[in-house]
Amino acid sequence: MSRTASKTFTEKEFEIMGVIWESGEATAREIQARLPGERHYNSVLTIIRVLERKGHLAHRVKGKAHVYRARQQPEKSRRRVLSHMVRQVFDGSAASLVLHLVDTGALTESDLQAVRQRLAARTQAAKPGGAKTPKGGAK
Repeated sequence: MSRTASKTFTEKEFEIMGVIWESGEATAREIQARLPGERHYNSVLTIIRVLERKGHLAHRVKGKAHVYRARQQPEKSRRRVLSHMVRQVFDGSAASLVLHLVDTGALTESDLQAVRQRLAARTQAAKPGGAKTPKGGAK
């Protein structure tokens, strides 16, 4: 029976996943070369194997090398990690997360404006007859 993918990544796991998401697929040596700083090959390979056991990576054999690829797109992984964090750290309240980001200054005025625009668009689309294309062409 395969292990259920962990909801979160360690910092080093996330770095490796970033390399794979960016490149599509890579061998352990290619991943090692793209990571910041000096990383020992065996350490990188150990983390790759952990990610594979957790269900985040899959591999195919090419000659003597294993070529690794992500089993999920980054957006799906981000959604899962964020949902887990909201439940575990913010008692299930996304509003608490956003308010924390506002209070700590992590959201700039530009970020807040983008959030307002996204909310306005969602609200408009949710209204009956919302998001209709005007006569004569494009939205």
